[in-house]
Amino acid sequence: MARAFTENENSTGATPLLRVHLFGGFRVDRDGGPPLAERWPRPSARALVKLLAVTPGHSLHREQAMEICWPDADPQAALGSLRVALHAARRAVEPELAPRAASSYLTGMGALLRLDPRTVWIDVDHAESLAEQALDGGTAAELAAALTAFTGELLPEDRYALWAEARREQLSALCGRVRLALAEDHLADGETESATEVALRAVATAPTEERAHRVLMDAYLRQGLRRQAVRQYHLCREALDAELGVRPGPATEQLHLLALDATTTVLPPASAPVLPAAIRTPPGPPLRGRTDELDGLLSDDGPPVRLIGGEAGVGKTRLTAEAARRAAEDGTTVLWGAGHDAEGHTPYGAFVEALDAWMADRPSAERARIGGEYPELASLLPSLGQIDAGAERSPEEQRDRLFRATAGLLGDLAATAPVLLVLDDLHAADSGTYQLLSHLARRAVATGADWRFAVTYRAEEFAAADPRRTALDGLMRQGLARTVELGRLDRAECLAIAAGAGARTGLDRVWELSLGNPLFALELARTVHEGANPAALSAPEGVRQLVAARQLSSTDARTVHAAALATLGRAREAHEEFGRAAALAAELPYPAGAFAAERAAGADWTTRPGFPG
Repeated sequence: MARAFTENENSTGATPLLRVHLFGGFRVDRDGGPPLAERWPRPSARALVKLLAVTPGHSLHREQAMEICWPDADPQAALGSLRVALHAARRAVEPELAPRAASSYLTGMGALLRLDPRTVWIDVDHAESLAEQALDGGTAAELAAALTAFTGELLPEDRYALWAEARREQLSALCGRVRLALAEDHLADGETESATEVALRAVATAPTEERAHRVLMDAYLRQGLRRQAVRQYHLCREALDAELGVRPGPATEQLHLLALDATTTVLPPASAPVLPAAIRTPPGPPLRGRTDELDGLLSDDGPPVRLIGGEAGVGKTRLTAEAARRAAEDGTTVLWGAGHDAEGHTPYGAFVEALDAWMADRPSAERARIGGEYPELASLLPSLGQIDAGAERSPEEQRDRLFRATAGLLGDLAATAPVLLVLDDLHAADSGTYQLLSHLARRAVATGADWRFAVTYRAEEFAAADPRRTALDGLMRQGLARTVELGRLDRAECLAIAAGAGARTGLDRVWELSLGNPLFALELARTVHEGANPAALSAPEGVRQLVAARQLSSTDARTVHAAALATLGRAREAHEEFGRAAALAAELPYPAGAFAAERAAGADWTTRPGFPG
């Protein structure tokens, strides 16, 4: 036994280097010599080598080894087991070792066992050496190289072994120091994305590492991700409170205050206003007869929502476009979306169209920042691309997060300029759009946010029990909306529209047939201008297409048809058609559009020859 514990007598220069790997699981290989067996003959031999490899100085008294490896055995039995394990370990790492020869790797000096540092290389020692050198004034590149040396968990198969616990904690702390130093170096060099990536791993490994949280908050603020910085502060505070019972320090609190500063916005000022497609084109003919309504839309007084109603062709979209164009000229950020019947009520469709059209004109880097700040919007806005929105959530939670994200984005826009969001043809939008509109209107009033809404709709499109109608009524009851009801134009205004469209003759006929509807007057005037005989003038193709596109109810369709017959002098047919419309109206809610058509046409056709009294 004495000979087995003597110093290594072999020439180390000729001995292949033995490499012991502890990260990611125990394994041993050599730089030369006969290949080593993949399976060790005795588990106790593996345990002995692992124990020496994790022990500081890789030296251990034999009694310590016996106490750790065979704690329940009597001393003589434990000594016998140690001899067997030692012999098996030496043969495993050096299969060419002659009987009773001294090992080149696993040596002894009296009662001490050790791994010879001249012939044994251990990966954790190598990682530790690189880390300490890098932390002692090393560059970011040296820190990154040192970090790559920590290739996994220390002996995961012995995760709960007490003899490895101290070394595991020591290496974990050292790796964390390197990672944190690298994140801070990246931040100092202005490499915010790299700093974020490294610091996130540091926080995942050590949730109470306050410096890593500060790096993340600082990096988020430099990228304009204010909400992310606030969220990181709360994660830091929760971790410190749960684990240590303390609050974040002054430096962390200062970053939190910066993140809460309303002047720190996600969006930098745009170099030029981004106009929606609906108002990019030059304006058409002058707006006639809508001075008061236009002033009302441009006024900052009153509730945040303006509901612009009126029959088809009365000029709701034209008026709103003029208001949006003038607001944009005064520095307002204008977003424009619309409801579309043909798309089957796309979820939040009008908002999606408005936000995505604005987003599409932003630089890609800006879209990336917005997507990182508001990942909840990524599932709706194609311009943001595919961004991980987080863990699975209930539909209610997803909706609430989406509403908050939309409000946050509008708030960032409004921090630099007032915001006007136009929602055109909202009668064709889904119920979710109305819920989102209500949420944003309440937020605007509660927070004093500088955003407002111009909403065009046709009331006759809603059934009595339609929840969308209920939502609009709710906005009115809560004082969040004001209606702007557009009526028909008077004769002078109507004739001015006809003259502006190029009509020089037949103006009275245009007035008679249009009944003050500006769109009808414009279409009729264009027909006259193109050479039509005013005496033979009838409903132009544009008007027919409008009526067809609006998908009128049976009552509406019969009433409009009757009005058209009346204006053409076919009074008896008109009377019969009105009778059919009235019969339908007895069973259905009488649409406002039908009433308007009957009222507008009635004074004319009832006095014509042939009307049956």
